[in-house]
Amino acid sequence: MRKILVLTILFSFAAIVFAGKPKTCKFEKQIEGFNYVVGTQTVGAKYKFTNETNLVETAKAIREMGSNLLKFSMSPRYWWENYDIPKDEKITSLEMLAHEKSMKQVLDMDFKYYQIWSYEFSHYTPEPPGQKKDENQIKFIGGMSDAHADASYREMYDFAAYLLKTYSGTGKVFLLGNWEGDWHLRWDYDRSKPADPKTIEGMTRWFQVRQKAVEDAKRDVKHKNVEMYYYVEVNLSDLALAGKDCVINSILPKVNPDYVSFSSYTATNPPTTEAEMDKTLTEHLNYIESKMQPKPTIKGKRLFIGEYGWPEIGFYSNEPAYRPVDEVDKRAKWVMKTALKWGCPYILWWEMYNNELSKEGKNRGFWLINDKGEKTPLYYTHQNFYTESKKWMKDFVAKNKKMPTDDQFRKAAMGFKALK
Repeated sequence: MRKILVLTILFSFAAIVFAGKPKTCKFEKQIEGFNYVVGTQTVGAKYKFTNETNLVETAKAIREMGSNLLKFSMSPRYWWENYDIPKDEKITSLEMLAHEKSMKQVLDMDFKYYQIWSYEFSHYTPEPPGQKKDENQIKFIGGMSDAHADASYREMYDFAAYLLKTYSGTGKVFLLGNWEGDWHLRWDYDRSKPADPKTIEGMTRWFQVRQKAVEDAKRDVKHKNVEMYYYVEVNLSDLALAGKDCVINSILPKVNPDYVSFSSYTATNPPTTEAEMDKTLTEHLNYIESKMQPKPTIKGKRLFIGEYGWPEIGFYSNEPAYRPVDEVDKRAKWVMKTALKWGCPYILWWEMYNNELSKEGKNRGFWLINDKGEKTPLYYTHQNFYTESKKWMKDFVAKNKKMPTDDQFRKAAMGFKALK
C-alpha cells in the first residue's frame, strides 16, 4: 500500500511538472533558430570598449541584442582594414584564417546564420602601407587567367569544405559572397565611365568559379544539418535601371548564384517619405530579381538587402550635414517594412559599430552602438523586434502546434509595434 501511495505521489508530481511546461517547449530550438530576417553586421569598427578584438566584441554585442545572424569579412586584409587581429604570416588561405583565434571564436558562437565576405589570399597582392587598392585584392580586371581561376576554385572549395566538415550537425547556415560588386567592376570608383568588357568577362568567370567551388564542396563532403550557399552582391541599381553596364545588367543574367545581395543605398537613400521609399525600393528589387535566373532547389525569394543605412554626420554632397538618430530610426523602419512585404530573406543594417570617419577624424555614425557606448533608438528597434518576434512565434506554435512559414512570419512582422 505504501509503495502504491509513493508511486501515486510521484506520478502526480510529474503530471504537475509537465503540465506546467509551456506547450511550445518542443519548438524551442526551431524558434531560436528561425530566420527573423532583420539584422546587422560588423566590418572595420573604429572603436571598442574591451580587451577583445573588435570582431569578437561586436559579434557578442550583436548576439546580446538578440540577433542570430552574423555578417563579417574574411580576407587578407583581416588584420589592418577589417579587424584588429594580429597579423600572422603563416595564414595564407581562407581555410587557415578560419583557424585564427578570433575568427574561430565567432564561427563557434551560437549564431545560426553567417554571411561572410570571402576573398582569396591566392589573389592578393599586399598594398603599399596606408593605401587601399582594390586591384590588389581581385584578379579579374581585364579578364581572369586560368591560373587565377584555378587558384580561386581551390581556395573557395577548401574553405567551404572546412566549414561543412567542422560545423556538420550544428544547424548553421553559411552564405559566402562578396562586397559591393559594382565597385569591383569599376575598381577606380568612376561610375561615369563605361564598364570594361574584359573585366565584365573576368568578373563573370570569378562568380562562376566560386559558385562551382561551393557546389562541388557540398557534393563531395559528407555533412548533415549544415547549409552552405554562395551569393553575389550588387549595388549600382540606378545604373541598372538606366540600362547601363553594371553587375545587375551585364553579369547577373550570365551566372546563377544561390542568392543575390543588394547593397541598397541607390534605392534607399533618395526617398524622403515612407510612400516614396516603398515605391522606389520595390521598383529596384523587382528589377534586380528580373535579371536573376530561377533556382528550383531554393524556395522563396533569393534577393536580400545586404546593406542599408544612413550616418549621423554627412560627408557627400547628397547627404544632410547631420541626421538625427530618430530620423535614422524612422527611415530604417520604412526599409524594413517594404523589404519584409517584398519577401527579402535578410535585411541588414550597416552596422553595429561605425566604420567610417569624417575629414576631421570623427565617427560618422553608421552604428547601433556609438563610440560612447550608447545604444541608439535603432538598436532598441532591432532588440524589440526580436523580442516581439519570439513572443509571436511562441503564441503561433501554441495555437497551431506547428512552426509558421517564412511568409506568415513576414506578414505578421510588418505589423509589429517595434516597426511603428
